[in-house]
Amino acid sequence: MRLVGTTKSTISAIRDRTHWNAAALAPMDPVTLGLATQTDLDFEVNRANKEKPAPVDTGATLLPAAETTARKEAEVAAAAAEAENKPGGSDLNVSAVFAKLKQLGGKSEKEEE
Repeated sequence: MRLVGTTKSTISAIRDRTHWNAAALAPMDPVTLGLATQTDLDFEVNRANKEKPAPVDTGATLLPAAETTARKEAEVAAAAAEAENKPGGSDLNVSAVFAKLKQLGGKSEKEEE
């Protein structure tokens, strides 16, 4: 407000998009427009930041991608190693499985033709 020399009501109307010329307004840097100097802008920004309370550290953050993908790769490697160590886990006899299914009541080869 001090930098551009206008009232609080005008600034709030622009923010709320209720200003009479809101459709034609576009956000621009006040230094580029020549409304203020960079030092004045920096001073006002620092002043506004001092009035705000410091953000509270919640402690909950996202984990880095390197950590989450490393966990996934370790879990996949552990599962693969476990599957290899199981007796009969990697040696699957397909014909024995189909023979067992036929015994359980599946269609015989003569019925399929």
